[in-house]
Amino acid sequence: MKKDKIYKLLSLLLVVLMMAAASLTVTSSWSSRNISHQNDSNLPTEPAYEAITTAADGVTVVHTAKLSGTTNGYAGPVDLDISLADNKITEIKALENTETPSFFKRASELLTSWNGKTPEEALEMKVDAISGATYSSVAIIDNVNVGLKYYLSATDQTVGYDVKKHGEPVPVKLWIALIVTLGACIVPLFVRNKIYRYLQLVANVVVLGFWAGQFLDYYLMLHLFNNNQSVVAGLITLCMLIAAFIYPLFGRGQHYCAYICPLGSAQQLVGNICGYKIKLSVKTLKCLDWFRKILWAVLMLLLWADCLTNWMDLELFLAFQYKSASLAIIIVAGLFIALSAVVSRPYCRFVCPTGSLFKRAENIG
Repeated sequence: MKKDKIYKLLSLLLVVLMMAAASLTVTSSWSSRNISHQNDSNLPTEPAYEAITTAADGVTVVHTAKLSGTTNGYAGPVDLDISLADNKITEIKALENTETPSFFKRASELLTSWNGKTPEEALEMKVDAISGATYSSVAIIDNVNVGLKYYLSATDQTVGYDVKKHGEPVPVKLWIALIVTLGACIVPLFVRNKIYRYLQLVANVVVLGFWAGQFLDYYLMLHLFNNNQSVVAGLITLCMLIAAFIYPLFGRGQHYCAYICPLGSAQQLVGNICGYKIKLSVKTLKCLDWFRKILWAVLMLLLWADCLTNWMDLELFLAFQYKSASLAIIIVAGLFIALSAVVSRPYCRFVCPTGSLFKRAENIG
């Protein structure tokens, strides 16, 4: 028993090192591309340009790229140029970035939300993040606020307005998502009840999946230290990581996959609908398991080589963000969920790269 725990600790350490290497490779590559994009942008070309510049026509531009305290998107910095004339916002322009194009296109709908507002009015606005592009849209909202606060301070217009007091409230859906996550992490340790189990699965799909978009995937895990998440979102991620990597050390293997993951929960719910299950032969099961292992190994090699890393955009969890997910991902996710009616959790067992990472951490391949 003690030897088994040592093996699991070594496996967990191996996975941490593997992911750290992948994170260094991918994020450093994206950072280099982001710097290159910024050099090609419309920023002033002087080596030490200021965070605020004023053109000959009187238009003032706040460059958030030069400010501290900005929020990263899903794949790196989301720098903005905020233009003001006559103390009103005329345009907010997003500079080149490394966000997933389909998600950022959706999030970019927010950029006109502040047009025509004074900085004070804009800072008092409650702009909601766009469902399906949460990280990118939160970065836009936060960075607009950072830029406008700096503008007010730099132009000495803070009379009657407390810049430090302003702050974006945590969305209610994140608080509810935290409650659902805590329930999935704690209650199954003590309660075995079919009705509760069913309600938890539904909550995972509806709240964590479709509503709040909170789940573990490669993109999130590779950018844990590059995203300025809110405290609540960070707590959700921490709880999920503990369930995925720490619980197995104490005999709760695959807890995240079985009790929290919204895609796994969706497959379990559909699987409960149909009593009939296709019986797969031992040989077929072994072949499918080897397919999963080989697929995972290849995808990890692609990350370390910084080659075709966009495969992370194809994980089926993104189907929950249906407003910005590709039609192909939605269709494939739907097919796997439908298949789960007659084959128990097919995506989890035979494909899922994120699930394969958790299994490797548990020393079960």
